[in-house]
Amino acid sequence: MIQESPRALFGVFLTVALIYGLIFMERTAPGLVTPELLHLYRVSPAVLSLMTLAQYFVYATLQVPVTWVGQRWPAEALLVAGAVLDGVGTVLFGLSHTFFTVVLSRGVVGLGDALIWLNIVQVLARRFSPGIFGRIIGLVAMTGNIGAIFGTFPLAVWIQGSGWRTPFLAMGGFLIAMAAVSWGVFFRWAPAPGATARVRRGLPWQAVWQKRPRLWGPVLGHWGMMGPFLGFVSLLAVPYLETVHHVGRVTASLYMAAGLLGSLLGGPLGGILADRFGVVWPYRFVAVENAVAWMIWTWGSSWFPSWALLTLFGLTGLANGASVLTFAVTRHFFPLEEQGLAAGLANTAGFLAAVLVPLGMGLWISLGGNYASMIGVAGLASLLGVVGSFLLPAEPQTRPAS
Repeated sequence: MIQESPRALFGVFLTVALIYGLIFMERTAPGLVTPELLHLYRVSPAVLSLMTLAQYFVYATLQVPVTWVGQRWPAEALLVAGAVLDGVGTVLFGLSHTFFTVVLSRGVVGLGDALIWLNIVQVLARRFSPGIFGRIIGLVAMTGNIGAIFGTFPLAVWIQGSGWRTPFLAMGGFLIAMAAVSWGVFFRWAPAPGATARVRRGLPWQAVWQKRPRLWGPVLGHWGMMGPFLGFVSLLAVPYLETVHHVGRVTASLYMAAGLLGSLLGGPLGGILADRFGVVWPYRFVAVENAVAWMIWTWGSSWFPSWALLTLFGLTGLANGASVLTFAVTRHFFPLEEQGLAAGLANTAGFLAAVLVPLGMGLWISLGGNYASMIGVAGLASLLGVVGSFLLPAEPQTRPAS
């Protein structure tokens, strides 16, 4: 780590935090305009789910390749490239006049997303000491959730007043501008040469694969805790609320905000529990809480009152935020040289669930099901999170030597 001035460190932190907040804002924003897209392009919910599939499938499949590329290219350059791609994809979404362009635009966003988080971690790790690094990462993650909250009610009001295209064009343009600013910031306050040294070696596939019982825990856990909520909110939450509970888009966005507020709180609360009880039992608790919430939601999906729906959005969002415990689990059960690959595989599973859950919901509706009963698809997916959490050893183990 280079000894930089507080001004330099704050400049890097603020730049990274703003980029991450914008990324989260535009990541879930298309869910607010799902009704317009269904009407404009005259497609079924199952076909519209291709939009989410393009974004999250590209993201998921690139997690491991990005780990490999990160050994050979500076994290700063990859982070800037990711922000540019996110911005270009968001602008393209705002300009789309065909459904093919909509799907293509979200694929470009997914490509950019894949370059963001892992490289944010590397950029900050090269500048901040281990003693404060955890807090800095936590603050950046929090700005992402704050950005997602801005992508609910405030964005819904903006869309209501100006139409849906203008906000996406503005978000995309600002992301591209922030990418240019970040390049200047990273160039001005570059880390010391020793801090940027990259290890050119392959990924430890065989070593990680030999630990399959440990690996399935975080893979299935992340699938069940993160994927159902993210996939639902990103595509079908607004149509569900409008169709089943007869609320407008602005009101629907408040329910989404409740879920994302839960996500904002879930990370810190999960960290507190992990510090107090170790990583295994909090991970199991969150997985069970998440599955129970989805199952209750499935049972009363069509008749729950507003306060109960707000609570369920909050509880499932809380589990989504607490799914960051997945990375504490991989750190606890895998040696240092294997942690990146194990975390990448678990993250891949979470985003694959975010693809397949809305796809399954859309297929259910297309086959004659209704919006109320489609919640059961998320409930079934959440059960895999419980299975994964109980595949971890019951008693906390000493972290493997690196």
